[in-house]
Amino acid sequence: MMTTYELQRLVRQQHPPCVSIYLPTHRHHPGTEQDPIRFKNLVSRAAELLREKYRSQDVEWFLAPAEELATKQFWQHQEDGLVIFCCPGTQAHYKLPLTVQEAVVVSNTFHTKPIVGYLNSNRHYFVLSLSKNDVQLYEGSMSGLGRIELQSLPKELRDAMGEFKARAILAGGAEEDNLPSPPGQDRRKRDRNGKREIVKYFRAIDRALRPILRDERAPLVLAGVGYLHPLFREACRYPYLLDHGIESSVAAMPLDRLRETAWGLVSAYESDIETALLEQYVQALKTGCAGNQLLEIAKAAVHGRIQVLLHETGKMIWGRLNPDTGAVSVHEQQEQRDTEDADIIDDLCEMTLLKGGETFEISPNETLAGSPLGAIYRY
Repeated sequence: MMTTYELQRLVRQQHPPCVSIYLPTHRHHPGTEQDPIRFKNLVSRAAELLREKYRSQDVEWFLAPAEELATKQFWQHQEDGLVIFCCPGTQAHYKLPLTVQEAVVVSNTFHTKPIVGYLNSNRHYFVLSLSKNDVQLYEGSMSGLGRIELQSLPKELRDAMGEFKARAILAGGAEEDNLPSPPGQDRRKRDRNGKREIVKYFRAIDRALRPILRDERAPLVLAGVGYLHPLFREACRYPYLLDHGIESSVAAMPLDRLRETAWGLVSAYESDIETALLEQYVQALKTGCAGNQLLEIAKAAVHGRIQVLLHETGKMIWGRLNPDTGAVSVHEQQEQRDTEDADIIDDLCEMTLLKGGETFEISPNETLAGSPLGAIYRY
């Protein structure tokens, strides 16, 4: 699973040559038959780029782990996108619930801007579904919703309370009404005890989520019967749980409908954030705590001064960035000339994340005055 923490770990391990392969994939036949063919073509393209600088036998050895992914079973269980990263000592692949543009980049650093944009914009969110038979976490985008395995969750739930009582609570009380009351206990006292049990149960869920949502800033949408929502909010410590959730039974809800409903809540939330960030940028400009000049932003990134980096959707700046000084060299013709080149916006996004800042992908607008970048500085 690709998370902010995982991306930071990956970037810290990178050293040249770094190969990044992006492929839009399919969940169903016949697309699943074409995906491995297109993947092999992309691996061949990566090999061609590597051979410009390295021996053929070294290239074959280097790309062997990626080529081993080309098994029928692997391609039968895909989501909407796939990314593969390779560098000496590291090979990793991630399934994504969003469509990516087909691309191969060989450089001194990984090409991570599509991932950064996904992790730090309204294309990335989580849905926690509480139903009668299941507790499930999904990772979603505008176009897809993918299930995340919660290996620690079942044990946490068993520890919290019995299976039948848990199912009754998630069902919305229908089965809970059939639970026998202890001798001498009236209904009101039973209800008070029941709420305490529910909160205890939800705290177990919250503990199981912490390792998965560590360092995340993506919104979390809660889906389940309405009376559970305030109780879960009492137990949950994740700071990006949305104030409004999906208040209905989700047991029989189709996945597409769950995604569509969640996306409506997330897009409204993120639209408000983008507006607020642009207003913050305009105010920070007045005090010298913001800017849109590439060289100034690069030097600020190197020194960890960037609080929020704004970058326009789809824009790239091909050239080179010195990670020690912030010096930049921009190509007159905007294309990758060799493996030493990189997308400078990509590198600045990585650097900002590694130094504890945030990045946010924005739609084209006039606020940045024609620049594809804008930064709000800490000082």
